Amino acid sequence: MTEQQKIDVTPLLATFRAFNEQLYNLKGTHKQVLKQKFNRLIKMSAQYEAEIVKMLGEEEIEAVYDALMELLMSVRKEIDGQK
Repeated sequence: MTEQQKIDVTPLLATFRAFNEQLYNLKGTHKQVLKQKFNRLIKMSAQYEAEIVKMLGEEEIEAVYDALMELLMSVRKEIDGQK
């Protein structure tokens, strides 16, 4: 993987991690068919993440992931404050 490809894929993978965490927060809210699709989505995302981590390493991704999660938490607080 080239340096440019690493730069491009790092935010994507960090976004997947943040996405997975948000999906996990929704776990248990879906029923039947939607729940099956939800579970498949989580599994596929985890498989993609595992493959990319093998190529890039954990450190680069973790920093971007932390920043994304802070942003998501800020947005969530903002939304909760508007109710």
